[in-house]
Amino acid sequence: MCVALAGCAAFSMQRPEELEGPPTADSLPASALSERGNSYDERKLIAELNKKKDWPGLLRFAQAKQREDPAGSDWGVVGGYALFRLGEYPKVVAVLTPIVRSNPEDIGAWNLLGEAQRRAGQPGQATRTLERASIVGRTSFVTFFFLGEAYRDSQRLDQAVHAYREAARLSPEFAQAWYELGSASVRMGDRGEAQIALDSLQKLDPGLAAKLKERMVH
Repeated sequence: MCVALAGCAAFSMQRPEELEGPPTADSLPASALSERGNSYDERKLIAELNKKKDWPGLLRFAQAKQREDPAGSDWGVVGGYALFRLGEYPKVVAVLTPIVRSNPEDIGAWNLLGEAQRRAGQPGQATRTLERASIVGRTSFVTFFFLGEAYRDSQRLDQAVHAYREAARLSPEFAQAWYELGSASVRMGDRGEAQIALDSLQKLDPGLAAKLKERMVH
């Protein structure tokens, strides 16, 4: 069960419920922490360490729990998340690859793995990972946003547009999805799609709307 407290790292598959406002791109990796831990106290400590951005402390906690429960994939994901926040993307890939193989329904692990692969400079591998994840997490806007990012980095803009559009459909208040949809549409020469994104952004985030409008002009 998600821990309902301010700054809690637990996400639903649909939307990060701990956020007081709409989701942001930086908050999305924490979706991997959803419902991790075997007790209220463990989930509470995970949430507190995440809120404080104490990534070394979170990593130490996950490693200690992993030693107590070597078969518990949750602690591997928590540790992988801490490594992700520390920028250790190749290590995240090494940690999470066996976890998704043994637990292919773990959408949080799939999403974090794919985004770590992208940030490690492997957008092609990231797209393959996140395409698999999109089969598992058909209603996860996080999956589709990360997939859009991987397609964009692979210069597959038509597919990036489709993925960003799905992320925006699943989470209409997620401004960054609309911005990336508009930006990719501009690059594709689709001003109609870009205008739809701009209209949504003007209601959600005037700053991003102005940025997208500038791209549309130039």
